[in-house]
Amino acid sequence: MTTQGEKSTSPAGEKPTRRDQQRQATLDEIVRTARASLTASREISLRAVAQDMGMTAPALYRYVSSLEDLTLRVAAQVYDDLLAELEATAAPYEGDPAAQLVAGAAAFRQWSLRHPQEFALTFANPITSMAKTADLPADLLGQEPHPPQPPPGLMGADCAEAAHRFGGFFGQRVLEVWERDGFPDAGAVAPPPGPGGLGSSLEAKTGSEVPAEGSWAFVRSWSRLYGTTALEVFGHIDAEVVESGALFRDMMTECGDILGLQSRREDLQQVVAAVLDA
Repeated sequence: MTTQGEKSTSPAGEKPTRRDQQRQATLDEIVRTARASLTASREISLRAVAQDMGMTAPALYRYVSSLEDLTLRVAAQVYDDLLAELEATAAPYEGDPAAQLVAGAAAFRQWSLRHPQEFALTFANPITSMAKTADLPADLLGQEPHPPQPPPGLMGADCAEAAHRFGGFFGQRVLEVWERDGFPDAGAVAPPPGPGGLGSSLEAKTGSEVPAEGSWAFVRSWSRLYGTTALEVFGHIDAEVVESGALFRDMMTECGDILGLQSRREDLQQVVAAVLDA
């Protein structure tokens, strides 16, 4: 990603020069240092990163243009590392998208509890929130994100792309479940009428591939997964409830029902338990 703080010297398509490689190595170290600082102190500081790397603050600006730029770079790395963990947890359930979906959701919760600072940075930070907006066609169908995502080459583009890769883990498996078993009952999940026709708006986003009730089921399920996880991470739920996992397990059953997986409640809860107890 090229920003005002980073200038590529290699023409597009050509092998990076030694200078470019050294520059990228330094930038990668800056991101790692900032991420370590976030974990240790709950914040990212350009001055602290420069000090930890033995650089002056002006020298740091040769690699990142601002605190916002560095924050977005750290968030992009966090998203990709989190995605790798979800995929690793889901791997034993290959061939069963419903089990993979549930395993990934439980892994998301477990990762979030272990990494509260990184969760806050990627999922509850105004800077990173501006870099990615919700995009049903991208998350459900794997299509290219639509504006107002930052276009390639601008600050935040890498973070937006990484965020959509994360969202695609859930969206693509949800769609695969529905392609196998059919969409959820429209009467149970169809969106309520609203100004401008919410149902028509949702269906227009994904065309004929995903009916409005399918998009609404995805939105409802993600809101429950994210909301419950955020409440637990930020300590807004009794600690004993968090420790037991009871609220999370109950929420997962509810999400399964929303997504049309009522017939698999028991075996999918076994998947949840396996991940929470690992």
